[in-house]
Order: sequence, then structure tokens, then C-alpha cells
Amino acid sequence: MHGIELAFNVVIPLIIYMGVGVLIRGIGLFSEDTLKEMNDVIFKVFIPLSLFFDIYGADFGAALQWPLFVWTAGLITASFVVSLLLCKKFIPDRADVPTVAQGIFRPNTVLFGIVISDSIAGDTGAAITSALFAVVVPLLNILAVIDFEVMRGGKVDIKKTLLQIVKNPLVLAGFLGALVNLSGVRIPQLLYEPLNVLGDLASPLALVVLGAMLSFRNMKSHKGRLLTAVFCRLVVVPAVCITIMALLGYRGATMAALLAIFVSPTAVASTPMAQALGGNVKLAGEIVALTTALSVITVFLFTAALSNLGLF
Repeated sequence: MHGIELAFNVVIPLIIYMGVGVLIRGIGLFSEDTLKEMNDVIFKVFIPLSLFFDIYGADFGAALQWPLFVWTAGLITASFVVSLLLCKKFIPDRADVPTVAQGIFRPNTVLFGIVISDSIAGDTGAAITSALFAVVVPLLNILAVIDFEVMRGGKVDIKKTLLQIVKNPLVLAGFLGALVNLSGVRIPQLLYEPLNVLGDLASPLALVVLGAMLSFRNMKSHKGRLLTAVFCRLVVVPAVCITIMALLGYRGATMAALLAIFVSPTAVASTPMAQALGGNVKLAGEIVALTTALSVITVFLFTAALSNLGLF
């Protein structure tokens, strides 16, 4: 019964935030252009602020577990390699191959991660998740670029890729948060309080906008590939990765952080990535929409199952 209650505590906020967004879309309160502009501000300002303060306030003594970092990065890389190889073997359309592969291996950890881990394990879970972002965010960006460049037959421009990563506001925020944390410098309360409050708005506001931007039109034309990506992203990848981490002995707040990393739906950023690098933009958007909608169910089931198994 505790597992069911915990699972409800995790998914109810997700349902409410995205539900408000769906309502906003339904009554036509914001235009598509306004939503895109709001989304841009959220990902360039609010989420970096949230990430900075999460890492700034993290207890690195508890959060920094190098084997955890290595295993997490290894499993993400393995899911990328396997998904790309299988998609390349079974999907004839070159534009669809990297699009489906990205839909499988690239989770929306920044948006969903803190909400999920904090709901399960409080500040400790959120701190570990934030620390993992320092590895996960750059890695996912690198793999996404490689994913599309390999299928386009082009060479990966290492300098350009590294520059894109360094300029990523999430990477910069994570690096600065860690730097200030480790330096021992304390931010004056007069600055800390209002900026931290703005950071706290990031996840709820982003989920509201995401709910308003979801679209489920014209999904029939890609049904087979769409459902394959959704099933692998929401069921296969988290089941395999979490099982491996459980067998390695991870429990408690660390397992909550791992659940947040692996169970999240496909990243919203995968759609503009597909557009920029020659993927199937419509399919990418459909994967984001459907994984996001159905993640409420899979997050609930995984949370309940892991709680009943005593893993956190």
C-alpha cells in the first residue's frame, strides 16, 4: 500500500502541471508562438537557475559517487548503441533511423528528473539527480549529434560538438553551481532567495508549457515506429537499466535518482535536433508527445514496484 501511495505522490503533480497546460491549449489562452517563446525562456533561464541552485546546495560528499556516474553513463551509452544498431537494421528510411533511436535513448531528465526524485527521496534524491546531470546532460547532447551524423554519412565535428556543449545553458549552470559549491563561496541571502524562488518555478512552469504544446495529430502514418520508440523508451530501457543498477546494490535516494534518469519520457529537445540534422521532425514530435503522456502511467508503475520491492 505504501508503494501505491508513493507512486500517486509522484505522478499527481505531473498530471496537474501538464493538465493545466492542456487546459491552456484548449481555451486558446496562448498562441503557438507564445508557447515556443516561453519554452525558450524556461530552458535558457529558469531551468539553468534551478540546476545551479540544486548543485550549489548539494552535499557533494553524499552526492558524488564515481562508480554511480560511470555506470549511469555506461548504461546511457549502451542504450544509444543498441537502439541505433537495431533501428539501422530494421528501419529502411534513413531519416527515421536516428529519429527513433534518439526517441529511445534520450530521456527528458532535466525536466522530469528533479520532480520525480524529490517526490520520492526529498532533497537527498534531488541532490544526487542534480549531480548526475553534470554527466548525463553533456553525454546525451554528444550522443544525439553522433546519432544523426552517423546516419547522414558525415563526420562528427568534435570541435563544433564540444562548442555546442560548452555553450549549453544547462552545462554552464551545472559547472558554475559545482564551482561555487566547491569553492566555499556563499551567495548573499539578498540574492539567493529571489533567484532560488525563480529556479523553483522551472519544473512546474516547464511542465505546464509542455502540456500546452503536446499534439497528437496524424500519428497513424508512423504508428509502428512510434509505438516501438514509446515502448522501448518507457518500458524496456528503464526496466533493463534499473534492474542492472539494483543488482549492483543501489538503493534509497540513489535509486530514486536513477529512476528519475531512466524512466523519464523522450527529451523535448529531440524535435529541434531532428529538424536541424535531417531527421523525421513529425515522428520526433509524436514520440515526445506520446512518451510524455504515457509516462504518467509508467512512472506510477515503476515507482510502486520499486517501493514494494524495498529499493527506496
